[in-house]
Amino acid sequence: MTMTRTSLLKVFFAAVVIRWVYDVAIFAAFGAEGLLGVDSHDYIHYAAVLAGHLREGSLHGWQWLGANPVMMPLFYWLVTAVAYLAGDYTALAYVLLQGVIDAGTCLLVFSLASIFKPAFGVPAAVAAVINPTQIVLAGLVYTDTPFVFLVTLALLAALRWMERPSIGWTVTLGLSLGAAALVRAMIVPFVGALLVFLAIVTLLRRDAWRAPLVQVVAIGVLFAVCIAPVLLRNANVYGSWNMTSQSGMHLSRWVVPLVREAKDGTPWNQTYMEMEKRRDERYGPDSGNQFIESDRYVTLAKEELRNLGLAAIAKAWLFGAALNIGSPAIIISPPVAQLPRQGFYSTTGATVVEKVWNFVFRADNTLYAMALLLGITGVAAIRLLQLGGAIRLMLDASNIAALLLLAGWIGFILLVNGPVAAPKYRLPLEPVFNVMTGAGWVWLTRRRARADAA
Repeated sequence: MTMTRTSLLKVFFAAVVIRWVYDVAIFAAFGAEGLLGVDSHDYIHYAAVLAGHLREGSLHGWQWLGANPVMMPLFYWLVTAVAYLAGDYTALAYVLLQGVIDAGTCLLVFSLASIFKPAFGVPAAVAAVINPTQIVLAGLVYTDTPFVFLVTLALLAALRWMERPSIGWTVTLGLSLGAAALVRAMIVPFVGALLVFLAIVTLLRRDAWRAPLVQVVAIGVLFAVCIAPVLLRNANVYGSWNMTSQSGMHLSRWVVPLVREAKDGTPWNQTYMEMEKRRDERYGPDSGNQFIESDRYVTLAKEELRNLGLAAIAKAWLFGAALNIGSPAIIISPPVAQLPRQGFYSTTGATVVEKVWNFVFRADNTLYAMALLLGITGVAAIRLLQLGGAIRLMLDASNIAALLLLAGWIGFILLVNGPVAAPKYRLPLEPVFNVMTGAGWVWLTRRRARADAA
């Protein structure tokens, strides 16, 4: 099945309407707080500061890249533009903008799925339009929705480039990867692996490989040009060539406690406090340099991870991957998220399995438990359909290189998130999952049609 331009416009506007209705309903019920997550207040605060500098004409030095090196500049500028125009309604205006951005992602999913087989495009796009994870996260002031749009564009450009290398797809891929890194720095390691993969694919063709190989280098150059200002700012101001100062805190405050919990059941918050105490005892007062602090936390985290061992790390990563893939988006939607109950990371259990069991089946709020179980049931059903779609895709030998690329993206996201699990961290996988949904739907409907005919 193919789509006309009119049909694509219908998909786009359907996605926008669904997301806007959800956003306005949340805003009406919960106010701006319903659109804000844990880090959202900081995002809006720093954006308001930059908007103020722009109004006063007092911007100078490296301020144009942001006052906090944790926030990547492209996302920072996006929220600042909204804050400049919307003022007190920044949160609502930003999530409405995200609704449009995510509708664009739905169209990219259609193109991405159509690469494998044109019939996959329509059901994949519909799956993206009604995808709860995309809808809920587009309604929160986070970096995830614009990041996923750029990632989907990059995956589409990479697959198109592998089909037929061209200058247009080269530029699109290089710039989309660079823009994605300027929203979330986590993609940087993937870009290096992707360039190697594209070079290998080029050389295996054994015909006319020189021009495509030059284009692979050009992709890397475009990406480097995009992230260069951030690296130069960090080197000049903080004395570090790292893209972000988040690594240490992430390892020490999240990864280490969750690995230890996977090993011996020690509650996450207990290890969290112990790591903070260890940092204070060894290093004393805060240095005032976020990158120095990050390096200190990295040192402590590496020491503790070595003590915990590879088996505990692997166990924590496997549980984290399972929870990331299986957690329903409904648990982060304000009507459910704001129900009084004990949080997942505060739930105790002798093992991770027992902790999950206690959280799901022994929740201290019956309504929350019912919503959670309903969401898990829905996720399980769609994952079964996607499994069928994945098998259908693997049966076509011509898809091998494309499937390896998409599988590499899935593996990268699960690896980089590690034991830290939430629907938020799964969102970058949803475009690929939507493609699998489209393939699974076509496989299922055709199988049913053959059975009815028989």
